[in-house]
Amino acid sequence: MAVTVASVTREEQASDARLSLGLATVCALSFPVFVLWPYSAGDSWQPPGVDQLWVLGMVFSVLICPVVAGLAGWASLVALWTRGAVLPARTRWLHLATLLLVAALFTSLLIARDAGVMAWLSD
Repeated sequence: MAVTVASVTREEQASDARLSLGLATVCALSFPVFVLWPYSAGDSWQPPGVDQLWVLGMVFSVLICPVVAGLAGWASLVALWTRGAVLPARTRWLHLATLLLVAALFTSLLIARDAGVMAWLSD
């Protein structure tokens, strides 16, 4: 019985790094747009008719995005840890940027939680 070893090409590694960075970017941008901006603008900033859509964006930003960003950060960390020496420099930088974005997102979530920005979540 022959054992085959799957090899990962450099393009697939770069594609994984771009995907991780893209997911972390979307999550990092959705938090200020859907949570911080409405909090700082007050109650009268919304045009009528989009309030439920905006609430879905808030719930997505607070509940789903940390999970997605955490998984993207984990994938980047594992890629750097296991194959960091053989990755091309551009792919390593993409993984490092992903880790920085994930760290910034979790830091901003903690700061916003302590400042009472997400008090609407406990209602």
